[in-house]
Amino acid sequence: MGICWLLRILFITEEKSRPFRHGESSCNTQGDLILKIKGILFDKDGTLLKFGSIWNKVIDDVIDHLLEMIGETCNLNLRKQLSISIGLRDGQVDEKGHLASGTSLDIANAFQAVLPKDIPFLHQWLSKHLLEKTKKSIEYVQPVCDLSLTFSALKEKGIVIGIATADDYETTTLCLEHLGIRNEVQFLGTADLYEKKPGSQVVEKFCEKFGFKTEEVAVVGDTVIDLQTAKNSNAGYGIAVLSGVGSEGELQKLADFVIPNVEHLINKNDKFIWD
Repeated sequence: MGICWLLRILFITEEKSRPFRHGESSCNTQGDLILKIKGILFDKDGTLLKFGSIWNKVIDDVIDHLLEMIGETCNLNLRKQLSISIGLRDGQVDEKGHLASGTSLDIANAFQAVLPKDIPFLHQWLSKHLLEKTKKSIEYVQPVCDLSLTFSALKEKGIVIGIATADDYETTTLCLEHLGIRNEVQFLGTADLYEKKPGSQVVEKFCEKFGFKTEEVAVVGDTVIDLQTAKNSNAGYGIAVLSGVGSEGELQKLADFVIPNVEHLINKNDKFIWD
């Protein structure tokens, strides 16, 4: 065996034995080529905006309204059951629950499962009131970092920016406008328009619109659902952020990179973390 082959084997063995590090990919090449990323799909809640600052309040208000509508205002046990059914317990969000990554339909179905009677058109009612409560609490929608600066830096590097969220279109648009980044987003992939995550459709439609291959897209999010979306669609990278409800331990299992928040997509040397 030649010395070059021996050195190569030793190098590969050493690489495989290294622990995963934040900001470092565990599988950032296909073959021996660094992937060329042309577009990034961002989750919204917990990735671009602070999750707890808005959604805990909104869902509490919606549950109160729902209990009032069915004449169960004083039923504290039912209120607790409704909260737990979507992954909200004592103000803490379950990273695998419907509130963390489910759609409005998922939440409606979870509510219906614990309600004492069937509520016709509950999903439509819920979607309407989620939007209304978000409008009333819009001042609580806060960015995780300077999103305008981050998005400008990404666009300067030629990146096409899209959203892939479990939320509905109107609520998503409302939040992006409040954050001042609606015009920076070139694709809105919401759960009422496309198959919900972790289905691959939202990535495929993003690619179809801009002529990308799926491996030329990175998916960024704060839950395992976002990372599963990346895997299911054969996206170039699945990037986890620690700014939302997802725990480091769970996210690291599926992520190519784990970073504090989206502003860390570009490092201090003005290079992408995957370069």
